[in-house]
Amino acid sequence: MPSPVTISQTQAIATSTVAKRDTYRFFLYRLNKEYREDLFASQSVEGRSDDEWIKLFLREACSSEYDYTKTTLKATHTWSLRSYQDLDDKFSCVTLARSQISKTATIVTDDSVEIGASISSPPPAETIVLLIMWSRHIVAVENRAGMTTGETWLRNFDTIIERAKLQLDIPIAPALEPIPLKGTILTQLASFDRIFKFKVRLKLPNPELNRWAEYIYNEMVQEDLTEYLQEFVSPTGIRKDESSKAYSSAALAELGYKEGGVQIDGEKDGRRVQVHEGKTAITGRVDQLRSLIRGLATNARGVQLPKALNRLKRR
Repeated sequence: MPSPVTISQTQAIATSTVAKRDTYRFFLYRLNKEYREDLFASQSVEGRSDDEWIKLFLREACSSEYDYTKTTLKATHTWSLRSYQDLDDKFSCVTLARSQISKTATIVTDDSVEIGASISSPPPAETIVLLIMWSRHIVAVENRAGMTTGETWLRNFDTIIERAKLQLDIPIAPALEPIPLKGTILTQLASFDRIFKFKVRLKLPNPELNRWAEYIYNEMVQEDLTEYLQEFVSPTGIRKDESSKAYSSAALAELGYKEGGVQIDGEKDGRRVQVHEGKTAITGRVDQLRSLIRGLATNARGVQLPKALNRLKRR
């Protein structure tokens, strides 16, 4: 006969369950810089650092003026940036919200049941918190079912940024790029027997570099480049060893310093193959942190927040 479960065991199980439910899950994105040629020359940029310009941009973009409303066959949603906060000297956060303005559904009228538009005022909203680590230019994007499924949230974030760029006289704007799983791009590169084409658009990094990416980074700095569109083509096969330019570029792209994915065309086992890599962000998780991060969406800061940020910093 099994031994009875004690009260202390029950409490331990309950505590474990609560902790499991309070797991903070996130995607990792690289915070890249969009240098705006139309404004950069005319602005006095020496008075602020690039990070200070981006902070100012995000703070100003948290306005209803730049909200984006999208209507589909089933619903109308408004996407908004709100609640930019500097949490300490190394972390900031901003909230991306999706408000449901109306929904096409079955509704009950005074004398019938029919299909119609249900409108709420004020509309209910779902939110995700984007936590920015400035020292590494990494953004932890809260993984929330229904909000971060697919890339809809990122497209709408980009749309808000583009709308703000039309109005704000700020020479540097933020851009998010997924940081792929370590080895994803380099493993693909190595798996080809021969590579006939390698294409990637690189961004000038923070830098957070490994020894392979440093070669291309130094070249970009020497040439004063903020973007570097590379397209290597060879009918006999380009070099892909660790000392090659393609390998260094792939290493930099794998750190998230890119725009879009990486295209590789080549040959495997006698077959022509084309792959696109680097568009899926790596995921992470930290236990007993979700409630604290969720509170930031409504400007609530728990007393444990400094400790929580230190935990994230060490990961």
